[in-house]
This record gives sequence, structure tokens and C-alpha cells, in this order.
Amino acid sequence: MLSQYENEKEWASWGQQHIRNANETTAIIVLVSVSHQNHTGGETYLGAFLNKSMTFNHGMMMTLNKLTIATLLAFSTPTSANIQPTYQVMLANHYDQHIDINEYWQSEKLDGVRAIWDGEHLYTRNGNRIYAPAWFTDPLPPIRLEGELWAGRDRFHIVQSTVLDTTPIDKAWSQIEFMLFDMPGAAGDYQKRYYNIIDWVKRINRKHIHYVEHYPIESEAALYMQLDNIDNEKGEGIMLRKITSRYQAGRSNDLLKLKRHHDAEAIVVGYKSGTGKYSGMMGSLLVHTEKGVQFYIGTGFTDEMRLDPPQIGSRITFRYNGYTQNGKPKFARFIREKDEY
Repeated sequence: MLSQYENEKEWASWGQQHIRNANETTAIIVLVSVSHQNHTGGETYLGAFLNKSMTFNHGMMMTLNKLTIATLLAFSTPTSANIQPTYQVMLANHYDQHIDINEYWQSEKLDGVRAIWDGEHLYTRNGNRIYAPAWFTDPLPPIRLEGELWAGRDRFHIVQSTVLDTTPIDKAWSQIEFMLFDMPGAAGDYQKRYYNIIDWVKRINRKHIHYVEHYPIESEAALYMQLDNIDNEKGEGIMLRKITSRYQAGRSNDLLKLKRHHDAEAIVVGYKSGTGKYSGMMGSLLVHTEKGVQFYIGTGFTDEMRLDPPQIGSRITFRYNGYTQNGKPKFARFIREKDEY
């Protein structure tokens, strides 16, 4: 997954290469605009004005000359003074059927926003402050905790709008639960850390603070049966944690994820106009992935999104089922615009 300032040099290099190779005008906008923080903590995307002022006509694609693209790229890279520190957290690898599942516990993968409690405030893994109401955070202890801000299955949009609001609204936060899954500073392996979390959650007894339930895996068949149940109920998937593991930042096989589908991110670099019932709207997005693959995504959008599509330079999350022989994602569909938490 891409973090807020990850790979900005690669994206800028990609854009500059396209500028050198482009004609005076291009069939698509080869603008790669890296988000940056302004002094008020808000986020801006260069090129946003292009999206808001444009209209779609049949057979039309937007064009920019290379001077305009180069100018926008020159301002798109954030300065070091504006970059906020990110939190070093454990990251999951994909499940490998060759592991010994007896060494792992399973839990549901929650579709929310990962949150770090540093003992005083809530933050995202990118270091952005989460402005929760005092009643939400007052019960939390003066030690680091990790969990998911969650509103239930298929309700990510509620969490997203609540977390992004710098002025906390009690009614919105009343729908959010802090689902704890780790205590990084605690001594011992995961089994000990997990039992510490359970003990603490039960003692404070607050309705919005819970722990993510973990339990042993009976068999691989049972694991996939549970995955089917979660998938049928619009859940995200399953996480597996090695119970003897110590907390260590970075990606390793101590933490694994298992899903029926794959999610990935890409940057919007162009549009194709719609036809038929989508005439006058966006028909599909042209996107560019971190691996350099470029393709169109034409499904997963509401009519409102087609009238006001994600801005050029913005990141999106898409879902897919494997790859074609040409290395492009199969059955790619739009999931959401990626907010840089």
C-alpha cells in the first residue's frame, strides 16, 4: 500500500519521463501530483482545479501541453518541512498455504482506519492527528495502543468522513468503535499482549472500546470456510498473527492477511468520456500503478461519481481478481478515493 509520501520521487520521475517523450499535446494528462501538507494541516492536490472546471463531451479527452505539466510537477513534491512523521507499525504479508497454521491465531480483518494511540492523542499511521472527542479518548491509558476505528461491516464511508473531520462531532463519533488489536510497548509475545488488552478493556468497560477477538485455527478448511462467511456478510477478510511473535515494525510473516479479492492503489492520470447512458459523464478512469501498469477502470462508480470523478493526480483504491497475460489487473473495479490519512 502507498503511504502519504511514499514513492513521490518515482512518481515524479515517471511524469518527467513522459514529459520528455510527449508531443506538444498529449492524449491524456500525464500529471502526477503528489499530495502535500499545507500550514493548516489540510491537504491540497495540484491539478484539482482541472477536474472541477471540466465537462465531458462524447469522444473528448483532456489535453495539456508539456510546459503546463512540467510546471505542475515542479510544485507537486512536498518540502521536508511539511512532511509529517509516520508511525512504524507491523504490516501484513499475504497468506501462504505452506505456513504452520497451528502457530497462528485468526481474527476478522476490519475495514476501518488504523489508529495509533500514543498515550495522549490518536494518530493515523501517516502521523496525521485524529481529532476525536474527549469522551472518546479520556478512558485510554498513557501507553501506546493500536487498533481500528470501525463502524461495522460495509460502513467504511462513515469512519472515513468522521476521521477526516478536524472538528469532532459527537453524533458521528458515537457510531465509531476503537477495536484494539495490539499493545506495542508491552513485554512478551503476542499471546501475552493480547491477554493484556482483553484484561484492560474489560476493566474500563466502555461501550466504544473493544478488542478484536482472536482464536486458534482448527484447520485450513475451517479457515477458508470462515473467510467465505465473512465475505458473504460484506466483510474484508481474515488476519493471522503468530502468537509467539514480538512486536516489530515492518512487513513480515508474523502478520498475514487472507482475502477473496485483492486491493491495490493507483494514481489517476486521465479520463475517457462516457457513451450511451453515461454520455456527458466520465466513462472510465485511466490509472497508473506503482509497478508502472496503466489501464482503464470503468466500473464501481455511481452516477454522482461519474459527474464529479476523482481529480487528476489523486490516489484511488481498486479491487481486482488476479492478472491478465499482459500483467494488467483482471475485473478491476473502483472502490474509493484514497484519502491520505
